[in-house]
Amino acid sequence: MKMKGICILFVWFIAIAAFYEMKISNAGETAAQMTQGNLYEKAVFLKEDGKSDEAISMFSKFMDTSNDELKRTDAMLEQCMIMKAMKIRAWKSKAKEAQQKVKILYRTNYMNPEYWLVYAKFAALVNKERDVYGAFKKAFFYKPGYPEGYRVKGDLYSYLAKNTDPSESTASTAIGYEDVPVRKENSVRYQKGKEAKESYEMALSNSTLDNDRKVYIYYKIGVLEMDILSNKEDAVKNWRKAVELSPGSMYGKKSAELLSKNQ
Repeated sequence: MKMKGICILFVWFIAIAAFYEMKISNAGETAAQMTQGNLYEKAVFLKEDGKSDEAISMFSKFMDTSNDELKRTDAMLEQCMIMKAMKIRAWKSKAKEAQQKVKILYRTNYMNPEYWLVYAKFAALVNKERDVYGAFKKAFFYKPGYPEGYRVKGDLYSYLAKNTDPSESTASTAIGYEDVPVRKENSVRYQKGKEAKESYEMALSNSTLDNDRKVYIYYKIGVLEMDILSNKEDAVKNWRKAVELSPGSMYGKKSAELLSKNQ
């Protein structure tokens, strides 16, 4: 009986040890994931802050630490967008590399909504707007009401709007309307900006969206209102919301900085 009791205690000891080892292992994995997430978010913030070289470097650090090929490809596309804006010719070769990765990832990720966000990012990079539209249609098919999808859609349509000639008009291609003056309402740039804003608002309407994402979106809507939609009053309103929600966060501070310059 004594030996049996010792055996039972030994088994319990092994089970408890295994349980705690698993908890420690999972905690380590979670910490690593958080670190990777922080690197990515920091890189995005550096891009927003106009620190392009630092952003590219931070995305590289993220790619070095991540084993997720989909996320690595996403980071590579972010680098391409920055390089293209900086007129660095190497963006094209990097974009070709990313394109190859996107094609390969399709085989195992075609039903993954996150894949279609990456696909949309590549399409936006190379100005294939029809493919951008199609990619988001796929993403929302596989995950209806996808808040991150709407957030990324807002980002990409903001990007497309920013890179659209302000003189391009929705009426300019119609026969007889070639010489119609470009007003804000019939500007292609403005229409893309409206699409971006509507997407951001869809993301905000989702109850599962965390405060960090909300602050980011309020900040981005503010920039959109100021730079694309030419509505300073609404820009200020959104930056105020960001500050009120999280004054100490990266985008709360950035919004406060923009408020101080525009009041």
